[in-house]
Amino acid sequence: MKSDYDYQFPWRPIFEVYAISGWLGGAGLAYWTSRWSGLPREPFDWLITACGVMACWRLSPALSLWYRKRRLRQFRFQYLDAEKLVTMVKRDPESLWFGWGFDWVQKHAQLAYEILKRDVSTLIPSDHQRMGSAWIHGLEVSESDICQPLQHTAGHTLLVGTTGAGKTRAFDVLVTQAVLRGEAVIIIDPKGDKDLMTCAKRACALAKRPDRFVYFHPAFPEDSVRLDPLHNFNRPSEIASRISAISPSESSNDPFKAFGQKSLDNVIQGLMVIEERPTLVKLRRYLEGGPSTLVIQALERYFDNNLGHWRQEARPYLKNAKDIDTKALGLVRFYREVVQYQLPNLDLEGLLSLFEHDRAHFSKMVASLIPIMNMLTSGSLGPLLSPNPHDVDDLRPITNTGHIIEKAQVAYIGLDSLSDGMVGSAIGSILLADLAAVAGDRYNYGVSDRPVNVFVDEAAEVINDPFIQVLNKGRGAKIRLFIATQTFADFAARTGSQDKARQVLGNVNNLIALRIMDSETQQYITDNLPKTRLKYIMRTQGVATSATNPTVFSGNVGERLMEEEGDLFAPQLLGQLPDLHYIAKLSGGRIVKGRLPILRSALDRQQNRQGASS
Repeated sequence: MKSDYDYQFPWRPIFEVYAISGWLGGAGLAYWTSRWSGLPREPFDWLITACGVMACWRLSPALSLWYRKRRLRQFRFQYLDAEKLVTMVKRDPESLWFGWGFDWVQKHAQLAYEILKRDVSTLIPSDHQRMGSAWIHGLEVSESDICQPLQHTAGHTLLVGTTGAGKTRAFDVLVTQAVLRGEAVIIIDPKGDKDLMTCAKRACALAKRPDRFVYFHPAFPEDSVRLDPLHNFNRPSEIASRISAISPSESSNDPFKAFGQKSLDNVIQGLMVIEERPTLVKLRRYLEGGPSTLVIQALERYFDNNLGHWRQEARPYLKNAKDIDTKALGLVRFYREVVQYQLPNLDLEGLLSLFEHDRAHFSKMVASLIPIMNMLTSGSLGPLLSPNPHDVDDLRPITNTGHIIEKAQVAYIGLDSLSDGMVGSAIGSILLADLAAVAGDRYNYGVSDRPVNVFVDEAAEVINDPFIQVLNKGRGAKIRLFIATQTFADFAARTGSQDKARQVLGNVNNLIALRIMDSETQQYITDNLPKTRLKYIMRTQGVATSATNPTVFSGNVGERLMEEEGDLFAPQLLGQLPDLHYIAKLSGGRIVKGRLPILRSALDRQQNRQGASS
């Protein structure tokens, strides 16, 4: 458009074709007339030249309009060799590449508006073999690489898209670049997508460091590392909080949940006294079987460290000790009657109170906690999540999120939620809480300046309060979060609160929307984009007659150029995006329409050939 007051329908028929045909016809007629009329040729040459110039003048806008309309019909689905991505990262390691596209501005909103208010099939033939409307990307006649300064990703990134829209391929592009930069990568995948695992493994091979890859999957314990989700903590009470958070509860003030957390904390404090690291198996053992053994070990350790020769003095309390329970009871009496007044220990007293609690009532109060503890410690999950470093028969490596980050490893963590949603969600939530503890260390003590990239697919399945805290404060700990979901309602359903769901959305600076079918999510995304002004033509006509003289009448026909406020990107277009196409709001307010490639590599082809030959 030439000015604010100029308006042209960009999808009109190419009328210039008729003008070009007329001018070329005139040039041809002049040529044949000069050949057969016998008249001087020079005037005809001038006429032919003038007709040619006019035809060329009309040709330029005709070609421009033809090319623009042709772009609407193009469906660009593209592969990219991952080796080219290696070159891009080496050339500009401080930028994040995210496909090809263009900045979406007012003119694109106007062009889309002109199509939507008419019958689209008159401009673009229907193609039911393809998913989505490729014409959305075709509104721009040229595109370029979409790059974002890497420092902007510190504000975290949210990917939203329905099933099959391209979230895994988007993660592939992002994960590959993070691995090539030599940064730590943690991928939490509730589905256990083999494609995403293969992408991470391929990225390590491209970086010439296949040894960086770490694999965890409950369904394949023989191929998995042993992962300790309780290894990292700043205070022992954190472990009790992260476990109780995954136990089912009816409300935030559930007394059963509070009692379970208190019991866990007491057991953990006892383990700290005897200088043993808490594991899920140990906690389950002391909750189910009673803390008698732990009480004996903790009290004996405490007495040894503080009383010296105490056994002679405690002998009267232990003379009737015939089993573990009576021995524990005797030591508790000795502490209460002799030691407590001189050398009290509040950490121990919590464990002793737990031991003295009525067993029947205790069993009822932890009834909601025990099932989830059993799930996380039964069968092959026991040694997977509660690794024993002294087990010489188990040669699988032992690791934790802190070690993964320290060694800049690439960890793929599949949760197998399709097989057991409750266990998968619990594992993911505990690991994210463990990550929050690592983030706290990095934030408080500046352990390392190396960035950490955390990718969480189907994030609503593992969202919890520690994860929200990482979103809120992870930037200071150099943790970048990339989370994917299908709808925003998933967060509200998981957290049980619209306010907490808003917390998640409010802590994300970069929003990437693939194809979305949920109308509420569509509306939320477009409401977060700036509004614009859309032009349209209002046509009017009217007739008026005189009340005193019916023979006197008047009429009018008019057109007015009008403007109205509209969406920069219409909500319904989010449901029409083709696979791998997206609209993004990047930090700083940049609005981008882009498309992603499918990465492929010579390594993939080589692996496929080896698989076929075997």
